[in-house]
Amino acid sequence: MHLILLLVFIFIYSAQGYTQDPSKTTDLRIACVGNSITAGARVTDPSKHGYPAILSDLLQSGGYQKCLVRNFGIGGATVLKFGTPNIWPVLDSLRRFVPDIVIIEVGTNETVGEPRRNWEHIDAFETDYQEYINRLCVINPACRIILCSPPDMVLTTPNLPAERVANLTERRPRIWELRERIRILSKAEGIYFLDLSKAFRGRPDLMTPMDGVHPNQAGYAFLAEQVFHLLKKKRLIRQQI
Repeated sequence: MHLILLLVFIFIYSAQGYTQDPSKTTDLRIACVGNSITAGARVTDPSKHGYPAILSDLLQSGGYQKCLVRNFGIGGATVLKFGTPNIWPVLDSLRRFVPDIVIIEVGTNETVGEPRRNWEHIDAFETDYQEYINRLCVINPACRIILCSPPDMVLTTPNLPAERVANLTERRPRIWELRERIRILSKAEGIYFLDLSKAFRGRPDLMTPMDGVHPNQAGYAFLAEQVFHLLKKKRLIRQQI
């Protein structure tokens, strides 16, 4: 009889979607969500030299609590629902992962005009971003969220073709506009903001030659350090005793 009651109890709670708090049963789970910069474009092995991988190494070598860092970056992605691709399908994977911390890095692809026409739909930026944040909070109400502004586009990067310079010259002011819009959004939502635009400003040494948008290997290490320092400063991670 007791066994039957126990099985009924478990069935009811499972049907209602109750799950045990992952922070009580697993390591701290950190999800890195974003575009090709999160994915680790332009380095030979993003699984070793992308910023999420380097962040994992920094946490481990720094003696912090065991953290599971997972890369959910998608090349070309935006937070705009209009954008193709976008980061919305990642929510399915995040529901399975149940992150304790989510670091979102978007904005670069939102600056693109024709033929993708993302910038022509930029008025939906805050609305779509806010809804995405809300979806994350449904997955884990205790989740801590960090919004990153997009890294600056560096026009002094070595060997930039003239056509690339013209393209980035048009798009770069949009990076700084989105930086301010993300900062305001993070403040309104009461979540953390990481300024990568200022961090990468005037740093051609951190950018892939002939590119000016994607970091090189040193740039990804630098980006990981910016995230790591924020996690420490805001006490979102703790060292093991």
